[in-house]
Amino acid sequence: MAPVVVGGVLRFVPGGFTLIAAVVCALATAGMVVAVFSPIRTIPASADWERSEA
Repeated sequence: MAPVVVGGVLRFVPGGFTLIAAVVCALATAGMVVAVFSPIRTIPASADWERSEA
């Protein structure tokens, strides 16, 4: 669906390239913020390694 939307915007909206570039930058920034600030997994301290292996 995304290629259809992007193609339509590029073809029919004046200044569509700028709009698409702004949306791409905004989504990339949002993805980076989520990746940087969300914990993907927790790594236990070395003292807890034996206890956390299962």
